[in-house]
Amino acid sequence: MKHTVELYNHSKKTANVTTHVTGMTNYSTYRVSLSDRECDCGQWKLDGIPCSHALEVCRQYAVDPREYVPECYSTTKYSLTYSSGFFAPLPDIEEWEEPNFQLRHNPDRKIRRCGRDVTFRIHNEMDWAQTQARQQYQSQDSGWTVYLLVC
Repeated sequence: MKHTVELYNHSKKTANVTTHVTGMTNYSTYRVSLSDRECDCGQWKLDGIPCSHALEVCRQYAVDPREYVPECYSTTKYSLTYSSGFFAPLPDIEEWEEPNFQLRHNPDRKIRRCGRDVTFRIHNEMDWAQTQARQQYQSQDSGWTVYLLVC
């Protein structure tokens, strides 16, 4: 994937970024606004971290992209979160305590399989009429065999 920055406006801190995917003939153009912290792709607004289009604008114009990352993602805030002792990261798996309970299988619980459930129904005269019509149509000697699927 290749980004090309066009039409950068220094006063508004906006640019148009054209994205071209290698091997594809089409391309997309996104408007990036560094001052508003948004891009037309929507990724920047979604998680607050600058998207690849915004990073390309920062790279081309020597702007530090860390200015546009929220402070909550900084390493100092991360370490402060876990320093209080209220939130403790999980230890290594070898340090886990053994549980004091046993897991038991419930044989009455049915496991659902992927896909649509198989249903059984009682066929009636309507189904027989459709089968007969299909067989009559196939038996006509037209040189072609046409199969009709009736749902």
